[in-house]
Amino acid sequence: MKRRWFLGLLTLTIIAACLALPVWWKSHQKHQARLAWKESAIPEINRYADDSAWVRREIFTLTNESATEENQIIEEPWLSDRMMLMNSGEWLVYRSHCHKEEPRNVEDICIAKASNGRWYYTTCHFCVRMLALTMLQHEPPPDLGSFLKRYQFREFDGHSNECLKTTKTFPDNP
Repeated sequence: MKRRWFLGLLTLTIIAACLALPVWWKSHQKHQARLAWKESAIPEINRYADDSAWVRREIFTLTNESATEENQIIEEPWLSDRMMLMNSGEWLVYRSHCHKEEPRNVEDICIAKASNGRWYYTTCHFCVRMLALTMLQHEPPPDLGSFLKRYQFREFDGHSNECLKTTKTFPDNP
């Protein structure tokens, strides 16, 4: 009787493990993809943010219509494919990913280094090529603090996995 009970329990355990494994595997794959994205994004952001000549050129490109390069400017005069410029002159050098883009197993995330030297992240849904952001933000943000607050950015140390945590998907109303 004990043997039969043990075999039944063992069978149920094996079935439960077989059912749970695909769920765990998918979650693990998503985490690994997000981690790999973060590991490539941070050095790229740092390289641009720490290059004062690049920062000056990017600000010039954003603020001077004659210098505009179609492929990198998303919303004049404050948003390019690598920088968000505030009216106050503060800026964020960023990299953003939308789950609608490849790799699709990386959920929405935006990591940025600010002109104050601090790192920030959000999982606010900015969409492909920051489309949702440009629909919500028709003009340059007034300053870094209000922009970070509205779009749920949180500070982190610039290298830890803290930035993989979830924030709100949609921004606060102004």
